[in-house]
Formats: sequence, C-alpha cells, structure tokens
Amino acid sequence: ATVRNVRLIYKKQGRAKYISHLDINRLFTRVLKRSGLPVWYTEGFNPHIFVTFALPLSLGYVSEYDICDFRVVDEKIGNEEIKEVLSKTFPEGIEVVDVIDPLMKVKELCFAKFNVEIDCDKENAVKLENFLCADEIIVDKITKKKQLKSFDVKPKIKSMDISVSDEGISVSLLLPCGSEDNINPSIIFEKAWENADFEIVSVTRGKLYDKNMQLFH
Repeated sequence: ATVRNVRLIYKKQGRAKYISHLDINRLFTRVLKRSGLPVWYTEGFNPHIFVTFALPLSLGYVSEYDICDFRVVDEKIGNEEIKEVLSKTFPEGIEVVDVIDPLMKVKELCFAKFNVEIDCDKENAVKLENFLCADEIIVDKITKKKQLKSFDVKPKIKSMDISVSDEGISVSLLLPCGSEDNINPSIIFEKAWENADFEIVSVTRGKLYDKNMQLFH
C-alpha cells in the first residue's frame, strides 16, 4: 500500500489552551484512531500512529495556525475527505482549518507571529512601550547546556507593532522559531515586569513563515 504524508492545519482556541503539548500529542493520536481514517502506524516492537508537530505551543497560548503531520495508507482518500472526517472528530477548542499535502519541510520554519494583549493603566503602558522600544532588551535564557545566559533579544525581533488604548496595550511581534533559534515572547515580558506593572490577558500565535517570509505550508 502507498503511504503519503498529510499536513493538518488547525487552531487551538478557548479552553484548549490549557492542554499541554504532551496531552495534545495523545489527543491527536486518539482522534486519528477514532476517526477511522487509514492512518499509518510506525513499525517495530511498539507500533503507534505516526504524528508529529511542527512547532509545540506554550501552555496558555492560543494559536491561529498550528501544524500537525501524519500519514495515510490509502491514496484513494483525498485531503478534502480527511478534513471533513477530522472536523467532526476533534473536541471543542481544536478547529480544523485545512488538510493539505506538505510543501515545506519543518526545518524550513523560521518565524512565528505573536499577538500579546496586555491590561494596564496609561502610566504603565508608557513604561512598557519605552521598555519595548529601547535600543536593547537584555533577557535571560537557559541554553541547551542548561546554563543561564543574558543576551540582547532586540536584534532578533524581526518586527514589532505596538498599539496603546484605554484598555491597555497590544503588541504584535514576529519572532524567530524552529530548530536554529526559538524566542518565546514570555522571556521579553518577564523582563518587562521589572519596569512596569501589567497583566497579560492573552497570547495568540498566528501565522508561521519560512526565511523568505513565505507562509509555512
């Protein structure tokens, strides 16, 4: 039988933001099993459904554009049919956006868009804006060797858009992601708490891009 790769694009919304990455993995495996689709199992001593995620999402974040890859064993089943079946099988909070043939490799993933909604008064909004617009933002990050290292995150921010309103402040960031470099917006805002008093209402991860800013698909 022919095995082909399938890419599922989905949103993680609402209460689903409290499901950890490990549990998302289990959830997708269960959903694929329950769907009745001809999914491919790994071979060997302990066969399991092959499922892999392009970019794990931090706990508490919602996403507009998440990627999960799996394989099917029947070339007669089309992506549209798979989409229809999965749309009915996922629980509330996981919304199927599309099912496509993978066009890019996961290692081509370079940038992720984030939108951070923040609740604060005018005075703290100004402090936060000043912090974000400074020439350098020194943050602490744990390296792969488990050492704490301070570095300037500012040059790594590909773009930043700030809008201040009476309710607080919205910050839209384009940050590096993937195997080479991965910047989580939380390390920026954890540092900002030293300068301003605010509350993060929500963090949404939006679209994913390759190095040429082409939509990852």
